[in-house]
Amino acid sequence: MSKVDIISQQWCDLVFEGRNKSYGAYDLRSKAGRRHLLAIIDILVGIAALAALIFSYTAAKKAYDASMGADAQAVTELSELKKDEPKKEEKKAEVKQEEEKPKEQIQKVAVRASMAFTVPEIVDKVDESKKLKNQDELNRSSISIASQDYAGDTKNGMNIDDLKDNQRAGGDQVPTKEEEKAPEVHTIVEQMPVFPGGESALLAYVGSHVKYPEIAKEQDIQGIVQLRFVVLENGSIGDVQIIKSLESHCDAEAKRVVKSLPRFIPGKQQGKAVRVWYTLPIRFMIPEKTTKE
Repeated sequence: MSKVDIISQQWCDLVFEGRNKSYGAYDLRSKAGRRHLLAIIDILVGIAALAALIFSYTAAKKAYDASMGADAQAVTELSELKKDEPKKEEKKAEVKQEEEKPKEQIQKVAVRASMAFTVPEIVDKVDESKKLKNQDELNRSSISIASQDYAGDTKNGMNIDDLKDNQRAGGDQVPTKEEEKAPEVHTIVEQMPVFPGGESALLAYVGSHVKYPEIAKEQDIQGIVQLRFVVLENGSIGDVQIIKSLESHCDAEAKRVVKSLPRFIPGKQQGKAVRVWYTLPIRFMIPEKTTKE
């Protein structure tokens, strides 16, 4: 039995012999081979196109990977070059330091070589005046002070011989008993100081000697300046203080008048003259104001 091609036209005619060939089935069967051939061709073309796409994608990827690898290699080489640069600079610095070290050593050696050795002088006898004194000898040594008076102030002139007894070793001044204990200024004593002629004479003296400051007059300043002062053992005026101030010019004028006071009869405690505080108010009043009032 020979092979039968079911796709051939002969087989189609044999199958539809005695039948209605105008029916669509005959037409489909007769053209089936052509359709199958076209389908096979389409499949082959699709496979070829897919293969071409795969090939082109692979080639493009290889080219991209190759370019990226070249860039990465270039970056790596550049970074390695930058790393090498500090090493080269460090090597140069080390070379410079090594070059400077011998110079420093040479200079040190030269300085040491320039130091001369002084030969000690040997003497047979030692000069006693040049020997160093110990602390005991220094303490026993007396300080020579020139015996002469300082010229200039005859009242306060001082004989330096008087200082010898009060001079310590090292130049420290020994305070006297009078300096160690200052005289006490009393506030109340058995016999208070008295101005010659009494309190009325004191007020009269102050009233006649006070000069009203012109600035205070122009500013119409009036009032009382309260002062206290020390009456010394001989009746003269010592320290003067302002207890209650009025105005700077009035205060200064009040202090001036008090310092000009004649000597008081000094105060006494247990029959001995002592220093006593004395309080005195001085009134500043413009006469015109007094008349109007």
